[in-house]
Amino acid sequence: MKTKRAKRVVEDQEVPIAPPVTVYSSDLLTPEEERNLLSEFWEIKKSLIRSLLKSFPRLRASRPPMEPWPMAQFIRDNCAEEARLGSPAVKRLHDQYVHLKHRLASANIRLAAHVAKRFRHHALSYADLLQEAVCGLMQAIDRFDVSHGTRLATYATWWIRQTLQIAVARQSHLVSLSPHHLQELGLLQQESEALAHGGKHLPTAQELASRTGSSLEHLTHLQTATRTPVSLNAVLDDDSDFKLTEAMPDNESTTLRQNSERQEALNFLMDNLRPREKKVLDLRFGLTGNGTHSLRQIGHLLRISKERVRQIQNRALEKLRSSAERVGWEPSLLLG
Repeated sequence: MKTKRAKRVVEDQEVPIAPPVTVYSSDLLTPEEERNLLSEFWEIKKSLIRSLLKSFPRLRASRPPMEPWPMAQFIRDNCAEEARLGSPAVKRLHDQYVHLKHRLASANIRLAAHVAKRFRHHALSYADLLQEAVCGLMQAIDRFDVSHGTRLATYATWWIRQTLQIAVARQSHLVSLSPHHLQELGLLQQESEALAHGGKHLPTAQELASRTGSSLEHLTHLQTATRTPVSLNAVLDDDSDFKLTEAMPDNESTTLRQNSERQEALNFLMDNLRPREKKVLDLRFGLTGNGTHSLRQIGHLLRISKERVRQIQNRALEKLRSSAERVGWEPSLLLG
């Protein structure tokens, strides 16, 4: 009885229906099908631009030229969710635009996977390589001009390969480099190999700078950023267990030792001062950790004038300098 009642309650409730999932076919397109699809994609792109400019007059000031890439950027920047919901015509055209773009991408997904396989020996995993390849394919679709008369696959191969090369080059170095710096690095490597083979010697940094037209400082920074990282646990010699960490200076211990030496020297020199002079320096520079005070504050505490405090301070400092010179200590020993 309870089971039947529970089943009836469930049947009476409204169960939300999930939106249908669009599955794009990965079947290859014939040359004629591809041309028709690209032509339709181009017409939808132009219609979407016109609809955006008509529905939102504020966008007319940034009207893009009738070229594939500027038009794609304009659609990406201005077809936000709120804009599409505000205009049914824009929403309908944008849905068609996305559908055709994904259909073109699905038909060429095998090309992206094939090009990505050539980079599997690099640092990136195949999943990351495939993702970068798809990004290059989508950019090729946005940039493709139907009037060129070439196949989309021929045009997309170059963009997919370039996207993968940039991704691999960025992953290969500890410091992330821009595409411009990666191009400079490739030119630098080519010139280095040419000088090494031609002159039978390793080129100097000055020779590379003159060949590439870069400054020596910029060249040094680029080589430093791309230097291979070394583990601190690496051994310095194969015949011993001496690690790199053991050869590094202990800056913390050095700082503690220097502070201890300064404090000891200061205490020795302060013994030659009068009690009032010690008090003034202590209050003025916070020698005992009680904070620093101005001349006026010290005068108020000691019930003397501000100028008198200055005279006591200068006389005490002169005594410290004379005592330090007399015993042959470096002036830097007293600097905090």
